[in-house]
Amino acid sequence: MASQWPSFTKQKAFLASTLLRIADRQEHAAEREASIQGAVALLHEARTALLQLIAELYQVRHTSPRGLDELADLVAGESAEIGELRELAMRPGSWWQHIEVLTQTQRHPAQRKLSVEQDNLIAVSAESGPDRSTSALLNTAAGLKQYIEIILERHDEW
Repeated sequence: MASQWPSFTKQKAFLASTLLRIADRQEHAAEREASIQGAVALLHEARTALLQLIAELYQVRHTSPRGLDELADLVAGESAEIGELRELAMRPGSWWQHIEVLTQTQRHPAQRKLSVEQDNLIAVSAESGPDRSTSALLNTAAGLKQYIEIILERHDEW
């Protein structure tokens, strides 16, 4: 029986991209934010499913690796994918790292900003954190989708 992980992983990435295209058309800030947060959650799910997909490609079934180290332990060493993903995890601006930073930011409450009156300073407020623009998120989704296709072609089982 063929694995369902390739289509499941691609579906999550596709749905994230769809939500991002919808976000661009939203008139209300709350609807736009909901679409973006939903897309980030789907990108994280797609990245997690990618780990499971790789495990399946190496005949490791009925397990759910939660990270690269756990996946490396399951596939008993350094596969090409483990090396590539570790490199992506270390490279600033990569799709892997972008999803990681977005997920971490989204899982914690925003830092409360002091008003100028509270600290009696003139302050310039700048939004810090990962790029949450729809174009940046669409690029991240595209990078993830491209990587999924690369490993599926490499293993050519599906």
